[in-house]
Amino acid sequence: MTKRNIKEKNKKKATDENSANFANNPFSQEKLNEIFKISSATGDRLISRESSLIEFKQSFGWNSLFKYLKTCSAFANTKGGYLVFGIGKKPHTLLGLSGDNLQAFENIDPERLSGNFNNYFSPEIHWDIHEYEINGKIYGLLYISECKNKPVICKKETDTILREGDIYYRYRGRSERIKYPELRDILEEKRKNEQELWMEHIARILKIGVTETGIIDLKTGQVSGKSGSFFIDESLLSQLSFIKEGEFSEVKGKPALKVIGNVQVIQGVPSPINVKKIVKTKGIRFSDIILAFLDLDHVVEPLEYIKQICFESTGFLPVYYFMKLFKIDKGNAIAEISGVVSRSQARIKLLERLKSGHFQALNMPSGDTESIKKKKKYRIQLIEGNIELSIENKELEYCLQAIRMLKPNEVETRSNYIRSLLKEWFNKYYSSSSQTIADNLRRSICWVDEALYGQGK
Repeated sequence: MTKRNIKEKNKKKATDENSANFANNPFSQEKLNEIFKISSATGDRLISRESSLIEFKQSFGWNSLFKYLKTCSAFANTKGGYLVFGIGKKPHTLLGLSGDNLQAFENIDPERLSGNFNNYFSPEIHWDIHEYEINGKIYGLLYISECKNKPVICKKETDTILREGDIYYRYRGRSERIKYPELRDILEEKRKNEQELWMEHIARILKIGVTETGIIDLKTGQVSGKSGSFFIDESLLSQLSFIKEGEFSEVKGKPALKVIGNVQVIQGVPSPINVKKIVKTKGIRFSDIILAFLDLDHVVEPLEYIKQICFESTGFLPVYYFMKLFKIDKGNAIAEISGVVSRSQARIKLLERLKSGHFQALNMPSGDTESIKKKKKYRIQLIEGNIELSIENKELEYCLQAIRMLKPNEVETRSNYIRSLLKEWFNKYYSSSSQTIADNLRRSICWVDEALYGQGK
């Protein structure tokens, strides 16, 4: 295999791994967009509704712990879901967390929360925590994973909210005691999974050989086989986990028991499984995409910027710069965007731009009309670096079109200067300008992105 082929193979592997990580991230920008669908009419309300996957809370406080636990167990018994703190009641106003509520959320003790889950429910409920900033306000999110060993059952009773022996389920925005049809489905799925597990065990035993196979009882700690048996201390059983070959993780793994000659127990290794920290992210919106490109910011999750374009009002936004940061080629970018579920026409336009390879460059016009003369004049001034920042209205329109008449090498030579001009005009005019100026701004920015990073790169 040539060095080039090896490089391409490694590049594809890295891209596939990055894509998988984003797909499995419950707090990816794509998933946060689904939760925080903001009304275009008011700008301060969500059009998202509570569902089997989402429940909104106006504030966060330990006084409501049992309500949270009930909802979280219901999520675990369905498909998982989000508790979102900082959203007002009907209508779902964007309030955010502040003051004591924000401090209480940020100071959540993971051991305390996990302890409450384990104290009131079994089997274990797995969760993650996140803090999200959008439009200057901060929201808390608690994500509950779907339980792989349903049903999650309440072990302990409280005065009014939790009842011992109850199984809670998520029904269209409500957490209630499970009904017969859903319980039947869970038990049937559990039976099916156990049958599949039996078949896997039998297949492994046949492969290894019956006489060479031992069995560990995870309840008593007894390990028995042809040559006798030994016991693992019962106090260690809850900490025992099996490690898939090639996937050992000092961060995610539990303490391991290692057999070296005589059986020895490796003790004294603290379990980090409940060590969770709040990951804080800022929402990506239209202006973030524009400014991140114009400033050439090395954003942490460039793929999320690409995907976010699919949810905006226009597909004419810079994309090639973020493809370069993510180290993804056009074909893989098209595949990623094709996988985004969005009803916005921006996604269709973005795919069209990438598939067609059509750029926003304009040909140098011929003729001697006044508008043509001005565009040619601005083109020369751009190359020389002496454009007046104060130009506006029709003059600005001519200048923006002149940017699109620059050749790629000319854009590259004057990249810093041109990007600083576009940033100034975007901040000053975009929100209040005419549709014509706004469209010319977007397309000029797109051309600079294409000239620098899209010309066969």
